[in-house]
Amino acid sequence: MRAKNKFLCDDLLALIGVQVTFHKQRCEIIELLDGCELVLQVLDPGSSIQPSQYGQGHRQVPVTYTLQVFDSDGELHADAQALGIEQLLTEQLPDNR
Repeated sequence: MRAKNKFLCDDLLALIGVQVTFHKQRCEIIELLDGCELVLQVLDPGSSIQPSQYGQGHRQVPVTYTLQVFDSDGELHADAQALGIEQLLTEQLPDNR
């Protein structure tokens, strides 16, 4: 997918492992999903309870967020702009677009 800006979805792979602040929480970018969405894992102590297939909560897991990077027009989504994705990509990509 070619967005209407200068970055491609594949460019987001360079951000895996980068630490960012999202909703006043320190997070690490841990995965890129097929729809150009980044998965952020909260690094601060705390967890959520993950329910089993029967709806019973037994397992604590780290809190994660899924961040849509591009909006329906192919521009950077407002959450991605607030996170500073454009600057992070500019710093991480070797050709410094």
